[in-house]
Amino acid sequence: MTFAPAHIIRLDEVLSTNDYLEEVLTQRQLPEGSLVVAQNQTRGKGQENNHWESEAGQNLTFSMVLYPDFIPAEEQFMLTQIASISICHVLDSLQLPEPVMIKWPNDIYLGNRKVAGMLIKNNISGNTIGQTICGIGLNVNQAVFSDQAPIAVSLAMATGKKYNLEELLSMWHLEFSYTYDTIKKGKYAAINRTYLSRLYLLNIPSRFIIHGEKLYATITGIGKYGMLELTAVDGRKFICGLKEVVFER
Repeated sequence: MTFAPAHIIRLDEVLSTNDYLEEVLTQRQLPEGSLVVAQNQTRGKGQENNHWESEAGQNLTFSMVLYPDFIPAEEQFMLTQIASISICHVLDSLQLPEPVMIKWPNDIYLGNRKVAGMLIKNNISGNTIGQTICGIGLNVNQAVFSDQAPIAVSLAMATGKKYNLEELLSMWHLEFSYTYDTIKKGKYAAINRTYLSRLYLLNIPSRFIIHGEKLYATITGIGKYGMLELTAVDGRKFICGLKEVVFER
């Protein structure tokens, strides 16, 4: 297994676990796989600085540090893939009532609702990745979300059960470690296949806004650098980055 038993910094409250961990790492190096876990994260961030809503003490909000210098800089999307896959595998073990899928690039969906998200920051060193901070929010026991998070769902909402946060965190850390070992062994193709098999709306015609244009299109795969590949109903093909495509409800 890649990681030794985790070094964990536990906080009652913090603005952002990612920001806190980044500040700690300017002062000292932590062992790979170390975690910052917060009971309450008041300004948690998602992609493009979106706010992550989380009720204190009810969910998992944490960040982990990695030193993946064996991964070429051009393959950094691999870290997004393994973080997403590891969450899916943990949720699979809970026998949830709806399928667990990955909405590109790294939101985790339970059916058509969002149960987890993440923000990954990579520091490039030469041609490889010197340091990664992986921040994750998993909705666990929260019963109600605000109107600002209309598609949010928690595990408790989906099943009517309460879950032990520490057990889920330990399960995820172990699952991530095993998946991380997979790419250390160079098994990129296996990770790509697993990620693609989980992709939300894959091969299903759906509504998107692509480069500002509203249209029906089908997700057909993942391209170089983790770009999303789509084909419009009129046959046009698109390869999109994060800010170039919007999923319409």
